[in-house]
Amino acid sequence: MASKYITDIAISTNPAREQQLRGEGFLRKDFNLNQGNSSTSIVYMWYKMGNVEPITRVQFSFSDAMKNGLRSAGYTELQENLNHGAEGDVIHLWYCSGASPKYDIPIVDLLLSTNVATEFKYGWERLPCNLNRNNSGENINLWLKRESETYICDVAATTSFQEDINLFKTGYIRLDEDLNRGAGGNWIYLWYRQSTDKGSSLTKIDVSINHEQDLNLQQRGFTSLNVNLNEGTSGQSVFVWFHKDGSPPIKALTVQSNHDADVPYEEIGLVDIGKNLNAGNNGVPLFFWYGY
Repeated sequence: MASKYITDIAISTNPAREQQLRGEGFLRKDFNLNQGNSSTSIVYMWYKMGNVEPITRVQFSFSDAMKNGLRSAGYTELQENLNHGAEGDVIHLWYCSGASPKYDIPIVDLLLSTNVATEFKYGWERLPCNLNRNNSGENINLWLKRESETYICDVAATTSFQEDINLFKTGYIRLDEDLNRGAGGNWIYLWYRQSTDKGSSLTKIDVSINHEQDLNLQQRGFTSLNVNLNEGTSGQSVFVWFHKDGSPPIKALTVQSNHDADVPYEEIGLVDIGKNLNAGNNGVPLFFWYGY
């Protein structure tokens, strides 16, 4: 029986580690995670395939505070810094096999890419953390391919790390990008939960950055998360809204900082929510998009 799941992930930062992982049966992704930055170190991602205990969730941390919930929820942390030898944030990869058959869908392949969104049309799930975060390198993202087609069935937002363990334990995936990045406010993250049940999925997502937009979305039957994504800053109140009626179901949700990227959103089935999540402050402009 051919191996079908990703069951282990590892990182190498030197030739000796590469040789060790190869001897242990790991396969290498031929993509240098230090691509485009000033480091002379070559960092590779490795993986193993198998038929039992598949990995179902992958997260990243770039601050110590991001680690507590992951550790408490039983995630495995890889000790190597994905920015090894480069300036920028210390980034660690975490993974788990998950515990909920309803929300944890096995991962069958990994892809590293500098493309913003084009892989989406082939069924890949984009993790928003730039693996060259805060250095001069190219914007690198990890994409996941799952065993079955999935749909976004729930979203949540947090303005502190106290809720992390509960969300991780109940099947949520954190979008690993601080939505107050550079704004000096609370650490704020959006979360989503996915399922193979098309009938429970969200069908629309939007953002409001003023009271008029709040009223408009409410009148159109949207529900607000009621969490200000500009909490702790001097910026405008920013809220996420969602709708579950109608169709088609939403399959993907992510955030990016480059709103002007040359991405043919409509051609690849994406909806670009063109509202800056850091509206009214000096933080990094961030934008949501989602796909059907």
